[in-house]
Amino acid sequence: MLKKLSFENILKADNNWPLFKDLYKNNLSVDTISEVEKMLKCCTNKCGFATFICSHCGNPKIFSFSCKSKLCSRCGKKYVDIWSQSASEMLLNIPHKHIVLTISDKLWRFFINNQSLQKVLLNTAAKVIKEAFSSKQKLTIGFIMVLHPFGDDLEPNFHVHAIVTCGGLSKNNNQFINVNYIDYASIRKIWQYEILSALRNHLSQNKLINPIIDWCFKYRTNGFVVFANTINTYSKKDILSYIARYIRHPPISKRRILNYDGMCVTFSYKSYGKELTKKMPKFEFIKAVLQHVSSKQFKTARRFGLYSRRSTFKYQKTKSLLPPSNIKQTRQFNWRRNLTLFNNKDPLTCPKCGGEMELYKITYIDKSGSFKTICFGERLYTDASPKIVGNTDYG
Repeated sequence: MLKKLSFENILKADNNWPLFKDLYKNNLSVDTISEVEKMLKCCTNKCGFATFICSHCGNPKIFSFSCKSKLCSRCGKKYVDIWSQSASEMLLNIPHKHIVLTISDKLWRFFINNQSLQKVLLNTAAKVIKEAFSSKQKLTIGFIMVLHPFGDDLEPNFHVHAIVTCGGLSKNNNQFINVNYIDYASIRKIWQYEILSALRNHLSQNKLINPIIDWCFKYRTNGFVVFANTINTYSKKDILSYIARYIRHPPISKRRILNYDGMCVTFSYKSYGKELTKKMPKFEFIKAVLQHVSSKQFKTARRFGLYSRRSTFKYQKTKSLLPPSNIKQTRQFNWRRNLTLFNNKDPLTCPKCGGEMELYKITYIDKSGSFKTICFGERLYTDASPKIVGNTDYG
């Protein structure tokens, strides 16, 4: 049994990753392999490192770089913290709706490893939200959308989360109009019609989907399930942190992995408020996690309307029409400050003499995969083999 249970350590144990890669080599994308192998190198010299030297006694320290992999819990935590804080600071000082658009479980299998169809899901959801919140008064609303491709049990469960402004900028850009009432019964049916029509159009050659679409229209007469609730200023960051976990974070956290016995993995998950456990053969478990890794080009989080990068003028105009936000701007992420807060000790204080350590050189991996070094000083090592003591990306 592993001392520290994590997805990373399960891959490293018992030669699991090389064996799995050989077994499923025809089904693994280049991006998936790259994300796994980056994670396995995280916080080691293989990702590159920065060398610092004490300005008083010449004592060196090496700080290894993190991997930035979508599967890495260390890097994922940092990314989620930065993204959710940045997004919460960007949100306008008005109530927002948190909306979840779901589809029938009979359709989930068509979206697995099909990112063009996942894009259709996001674009169709955006179309429905725009129509629901702005069609009558021609308002420009703002919303952020994130695709969630799986559930806690690691099974496919494709649905879309959206944070939507309760109102929008008028057509002549001189007034912000609040929208407090939305007919969700109508949205359910519109969402069902739009997504099923889009799927029929994009999978016109697939003979398996038409009977399922017909079944949905016949038996899901109330439309697909849509959840919605209003969120206030203080809960925005919590909601954003929750939905951001699916942008760049492993599908399962360390705390949910309960046991690995060399053959099977046992983990916990929640279903309808109940705490359950699931046991899977190790390769099935690895496969279940890796099937949700998206390609580098695919964006699971998207911004529309007032929050779009193209709508800077309308965003600033809307901001000027609303009360100023009371959310405090946070300082930019700083690895030294984070490590100091985490360990109650400045990482750049020399452990030998207490002097200030200065950057001596950076060793990084270029596009060709070769190590390159940038030097910032003429100092020489006093120790030929300095120890790795941490990383410069996350504390």
